[in-house]
Amino acid sequence: MFDASTVDAANAGAPASTAPIPPTVARAAVHWLLELGEAATGPAAQRTRQQWQAWLAADPLHARAWQRIAEVDAQLRDLPTPVALQTLAAPSMGRRHAVRLAVLLSAGAGGLLAAQHSGLGQQAWQQLAADWSTATGQRREAVLADGTRVLLNTASAMDVHYTATERLIVLRAGEILVQSAPDHQPDAATGAPRPLHVRTAEGLVRAIGTRFTVHQQEGRTAVAVLQGAVELRPAQHPQRGLRLEAGEQSHFTAQEVGQAQPLQETGAAWSEGMLVADDMPLAEFLAELSRHRSGVLRCAPDAAQLRVSGSYPLADTDRVLAALTRSLPVDIHTRTRWWVTVVRRD
Repeated sequence: MFDASTVDAANAGAPASTAPIPPTVARAAVHWLLELGEAATGPAAQRTRQQWQAWLAADPLHARAWQRIAEVDAQLRDLPTPVALQTLAAPSMGRRHAVRLAVLLSAGAGGLLAAQHSGLGQQAWQQLAADWSTATGQRREAVLADGTRVLLNTASAMDVHYTATERLIVLRAGEILVQSAPDHQPDAATGAPRPLHVRTAEGLVRAIGTRFTVHQQEGRTAVAVLQGAVELRPAQHPQRGLRLEAGEQSHFTAQEVGQAQPLQETGAAWSEGMLVADDMPLAEFLAELSRHRSGVLRCAPDAAQLRVSGSYPLADTDRVLAALTRSLPVDIHTRTRWWVTVVRRD
């Protein structure tokens, strides 16, 4: 369990400030709260604590975020509300985390994650409370009850709902790579295999023995098929669906589906920990890189149309930025570790 000594150690010497904490830092603080709270004894627990301490010491913002989340957690442990009781009675570790996190998120104006103070919106609230989620820069694989494998990309979140008639993945945020498995528990009434669906804000993606990616974007869903086939069904007009075959990609809104396009070979490179660009505009490249990096990463307008090609490791975004200065006429302006702008070199 998470104990008071951990809170006190984090609070010691933490700077007092009322300035907003970046949402990515806030999410990281919550991640460490849960990791420390559930860590077992022994070498694994010691490694977790050492990693947390390294994160804490890496930036003053980390110490501020930790101080606030520790204060909220301390208040929660003595809070006799129905939600707090639900936290204690939750049936599974994952759900207990989700409910407990929901309490932290709703802790009020003084809480770390109050939207008006930290900048976290509804999507971030949902992301933190999901069954499965990843932090910025993290990837994680989930193996579902039927053997279906789902790889979550950076800053992604999903829920899983398997019933007697359907296998459903709800993508709350981010991007996933799905490797579907055969259904070994068919519908008892019909004997037919249960369909595997991915639901997004815009509609449904139905898997047909396949390997595919689904990306929840702003106002639309992007889908790419690596193997097999899928069906895209916009929520408001499911009859306007589209079948995508292997080697095709498309997108859809709640109203309509775009045309099928040839699959870009670089689209799923993230699953191998790489960002691959082929004559990509710098602004687009940095927007993609920023998904894997905490803080703000901006591109100056006069550098936006410079072209980027090559393969870059997502595990070290600082290294990627340094490589850009050697291949392009750009410089990196760093206000803080969390605020970086790429500008055209004079």
